[in-house]
Amino acid sequence: MQELIQTYIHRFQVKPPFFPECPSADLCMVVVIPSFKEPDIRKTLESLYQCDAPDGIVEIIVVINAAAGSSQSVLEANQKTVDQIESWKDQHKQGFLQIKVIREEKLAANKAGAGWARKIGMDEALRRWGMLGKDGPILCLDADCEVSPDYFQAAQRGFSDPAIKLAHFQFDHLYRLETDQQLQLGIIQYELHLRCYIQGLKWAGYPFACHTVGSCMAVKASAYARSGGMNRRKAGEDFYFMHKLLPVNGFTYLSGTVYPSCRISDRVPFGTGRAQLEYLAATNPEKLTYHPDIYRCMKSFFIQVPLFFSQKAEELDLPHPIHEFLKEVNFESQVEEIRRQSSNKAAFFKRFWQWMDGFMVLKLTHYLRDRYFPNLPVKIAGKELLFLLSGHSKNGELTDLLEAFKALDSFHFSRG
Repeated sequence: MQELIQTYIHRFQVKPPFFPECPSADLCMVVVIPSFKEPDIRKTLESLYQCDAPDGIVEIIVVINAAAGSSQSVLEANQKTVDQIESWKDQHKQGFLQIKVIREEKLAANKAGAGWARKIGMDEALRRWGMLGKDGPILCLDADCEVSPDYFQAAQRGFSDPAIKLAHFQFDHLYRLETDQQLQLGIIQYELHLRCYIQGLKWAGYPFACHTVGSCMAVKASAYARSGGMNRRKAGEDFYFMHKLLPVNGFTYLSGTVYPSCRISDRVPFGTGRAQLEYLAATNPEKLTYHPDIYRCMKSFFIQVPLFFSQKAEELDLPHPIHEFLKEVNFESQVEEIRRQSSNKAAFFKRFWQWMDGFMVLKLTHYLRDRYFPNLPVKIAGKELLFLLSGHSKNGELTDLLEAFKALDSFHFSRG
């Protein structure tokens, strides 16, 4: 384990250790929480404190971050977060939680953001495991989230299977507790959009259709190091990180739940907070999502993937939009190269799905949306998609539709 970590540190941009002291020998997991201009981190800490105790010690690493040259108001908000953490620690017994704070408030402005903050914390978590010579889990959370009481125990159960190296908690925006009706309607539609996309991809046959909510990710230290660690994207870091690891690591959904905030936010280019901000600014109260015909088109493509080992795309009966997309991404030359590098079918399919990763599938989704199948209101698309998935339709409220998709999502993907 130490050799793997040292290789990672030498190959990638890793900051010097923040905490030189060795962790407790009973360390069972490390939680990394980026925090930028966070108004109240105490709810998150209290939620973690109220969890059922796991078998061991949990380190919480809060990465308080900002770009170099940030305004005085940002720095004051960050200092308030530090003060809140120290006050909270003074009022609570340590118990199984050990809270540590990293302050990085002079990050390069062109890179400062959620990705870099997560990377700083996860790199430090990797070091913590390396000091013990253990391959333990690193959990990601956000500073405006709460968690279910079984959060830690669910992670321990999930990672007790040695084949599992990557995991994702359930998530649930508590829209019923939101008093602002516009925010409530916005978050219901946003979450429904997320769930429609993943269920649509599953129905279409994409083998790595998986939620990629940053505050719900969890990974074993060894898988983190072998993958090259977290990226430094300002936003979307979670999507790219998960889809880099999914094709090559055993994955499961965990039974614990993360409850992200329904609030608006201008701190990142996209994500829940940004979606809420844009929703409030929009004149149309209906959020749009992908047309179900996109998933029908993909299904006819994905079902024929086994034939690509010996046949060219032009020889297959693929929909016209798929043929056009494959030309645009130089599909034949890509697949020919994959064939040359593969000694058998199993190797071919592994390499193929590493190329046809989540980003390429999203690119295909947007191509089909922009040229053939325009977006629909999420309520209309959701009803049609639900009928495709289950043979049943929902004629009730948006909340009924969302609950139906939640039920479909729960524990649907486990791969060792």
